Amino acid sequence: MRDKAIEACKLLNQYVGDLVATARSLQLFESQESFPRLKNELRLSLRRMCLSYLIITLSKWGELYSKYKTVIPKDLRQSCRALYQNIQCKGIIDFRNSVVGHIWDKKHKRPLLSLEIENRLKKMFDGNMDSFVKWINDSKNNIFPIRLYQFVSIYAIKSCRTTI
Repeated sequence: MRDKAIEACKLLNQYVGDLVATARSLQLFESQESFPRLKNELRLSLRRMCLSYLIITLSKWGELYSKYKTVIPKDLRQSCRALYQNIQCKGIIDFRNSVVGHIWDKKHKRPLLSLEIENRLKKMFDGNMDSFVKWINDSKNNIFPIRLYQFVSIYAIKSCRTTI
């Protein structure tokens, strides 16, 4: 059990870094002030790259929860379950499976159209990409358990403390 908790802790530490770096990169790429000469086509490609990686990392959290929920510290289990359910409700894992990780949507038996992808993004973002990114990491206001980064960080720290 201890080894499994240490594995989870190591994975979570990776996810924290990935979430922070990717969310911050996305904020910078979106900012006209940071990159004033960036062409719109390149800005769109950078947005897709960052969002894809955020989706992949959030999907990994879902897998981690499924495989390691037995080693989650008791005082975090409810929050972890709520986060897992939130990721599922936003359609993040489905988006990874049908847009980011594969081109073929099994339900439709074809690639998704641009409008369908856009509608799924709106669902994930609750209509606002900035809020979604801040939900992951708001460097000025990370509050547990509201911000995903703060939540995953606390989970990683508590998991490591209880296993070492």
